[in-house]
Amino acid sequence: MFRRIAAALACAAALTVAVSAQTPAPAAPKKDHPFKGKVEKVDPKTKMVTVNNENIPGWMMSMTMVYKVDKEAVLKDLKPGVQISATVYDGDFQMLYNVKVLPPAKK
Repeated sequence: MFRRIAAALACAAALTVAVSAQTPAPAAPKKDHPFKGKVEKVDPKTKMVTVNNENIPGWMMSMTMVYKVDKEAVLKDLKPGVQISATVYDGDFQMLYNVKVLPPAKK
């Protein structure tokens, strides 16, 4: 009887170690980057915005791309020619976060 209990406990301990070894570690937070650019086009149907962004050192060169926005309500404030700021994250080339319309440049 004692041998069966000891064997069962040994199996349970081995199973616990095997399962915990396979559990992935939590992902490290992705690095954020400040984003600035000029809106080229807003498509309310697809909820996408085309932006010509400034160079973002360590993330992306200046280029024009289509993005989703994290909050659809901001789309009503976006129009072609408007300058915006936002946050982007490593590995996420589709979404702009915390989009804000910048005031027009002083002449």
